Amino acid sequence: MTAQPDEETAGRSRGRLLAAKIGEITHFFRERLQVRVIAILLTIVTVSVVLTFGVSLWQIRNQVYDNRVDSIVEEFGNDARAAQRSFDAIIGSNPGEVQLEANTIVNGLYDPTSSITGVMLMRSDNQESSGLQILEPVTGPATIRDLVTDELRAQTAHSEALHWQSVEIPSSNGGTNPGIVVGVAITIPGTGNYELYSVFSLESEQRLLSLVTTVQMAAAAMLLVLLVLMTFVLVRMVLGPIKEASRNARRIADGAFEVRMDVRGDDELAQLANSFNQMASSLDEQFTRLQKLSKVQQDFVSAVSHELRSPVTTIRMAGQLIYDKREELPSRLQRSAELMQRQLVNLDAMLADLLEISRFDAGAMALNNENVDMSELVNNVIDMTAPLAIEDGVTVRAYASGDTYADVEHRRVERIVRNLLVNAIEHAEGGNVRLDVVGNETAVAVRVVDNGVGMSQDQVDHVFDRFWRADAARVRKAGGTGLGLTIAREDANLHGGEIRVWGVIGEGSSFILIMPREPGSPYVSPLDVEVDFSALDFEEES
Repeated sequence: MTAQPDEETAGRSRGRLLAAKIGEITHFFRERLQVRVIAILLTIVTVSVVLTFGVSLWQIRNQVYDNRVDSIVEEFGNDARAAQRSFDAIIGSNPGEVQLEANTIVNGLYDPTSSITGVMLMRSDNQESSGLQILEPVTGPATIRDLVTDELRAQTAHSEALHWQSVEIPSSNGGTNPGIVVGVAITIPGTGNYELYSVFSLESEQRLLSLVTTVQMAAAAMLLVLLVLMTFVLVRMVLGPIKEASRNARRIADGAFEVRMDVRGDDELAQLANSFNQMASSLDEQFTRLQKLSKVQQDFVSAVSHELRSPVTTIRMAGQLIYDKREELPSRLQRSAELMQRQLVNLDAMLADLLEISRFDAGAMALNNENVDMSELVNNVIDMTAPLAIEDGVTVRAYASGDTYADVEHRRVERIVRNLLVNAIEHAEGGNVRLDVVGNETAVAVRVVDNGVGMSQDQVDHVFDRFWRADAARVRKAGGTGLGLTIAREDANLHGGEIRVWGVIGEGSSFILIMPREPGSPYVSPLDVEVDFSALDFEEES
């Protein structure tokens, strides 16, 4: 009872395997232009050669066959007319003389050295018996009479024209040879109506056609091999420069702007190589110019940041002194002192960010790692940002699970988490922020999720760009230069980790910091950056 379902299951499995194989072959052809071109050209060449030689061989066979049949019919027609004249000349003879003449005519037509393999004289059916009848003489093999069909006899007996039919003549080796049987009606005076048949062998013509076929097939095979070689050479000649251009384009994409193509001749492929080289030279020049410009910008930012550091420190110390003595100032100046102090703090933070970016650009960063409890670090950052969260009316919750220790530089990771948390608080729109700290065998992850304004895919693509802000019109209570997330990503990369981001407009945003337990070691993230905002519980205590 279970045989039929098993067979159906096996059939579906075979069908899936076949579909998979077809898919693999299709994918293979789609990915490789050279394979497709060669396959198409070989198909065209093969079909053309087969059709050309097939048609020519078919025409040769028909021509040889038709010419030989016409020759046989003409030869037999002459012999038949001569035989009829001989029979007409023996009017009034006795049966013995008629029989002798019939035997002589039949024997005379038979020639074992020629293509005639048998001759026979057969009395026509459906005629009245006469007093003068002769035996039906036959020359050649005894089985020769079996080659004359009833259909051929009926056509011959009721017509004065010659009739012929293709037959297979038995050979001495047990096989057969092609041949034809030709017949014509003969009248023997005083005896009645007879039919004269000759069997002609086409063995020599068959051997000739076999030789022609062998020669043509050999010629077709040689031509096909030659065309295949020419196809490979042609495809290699045409697609070689294209493959080289593709390979060099990938090298240029990897930064090897010195790559150039060899230019040979003045044809279209040479023009392609020239165009590619011009493009590579232009890219090299542009990249060199941008590198110089970027170096100038980096040096300018670094120099300005360093030069401003001392006066800003002095101004901030003076501002701090004024801020500490604000109670002694008139009420109108107290507010000014508070604003000046806040902006001086922001200015100091901006200079610190610019100096940090310049260090990253210079590649002068080094880690000072220690074994840190990421959960404790996150709680400390929450305490530091509590005033901002209270001011914005945002509730911040933290949850931890697993082993949350990792070898990191405390200051840098703390800065990363602070940047992510401040960003989440400012975009939570008075909602909630949830932090999850989860560890597995290879890494510790900190995910910061808010149910605020969210982000579009375009914003996600640019969120780590320098000086970029999702909404430039948004009022930032914590200040900032637009470098916070850029620095956070650089700090994460310095540890061999990463920051991922995901968001949905109107639902919220999710950032996840993944730190390997040891800097640079392989890891698998303990958390997914994508979350279901509607199902995520921001309020439940851990």
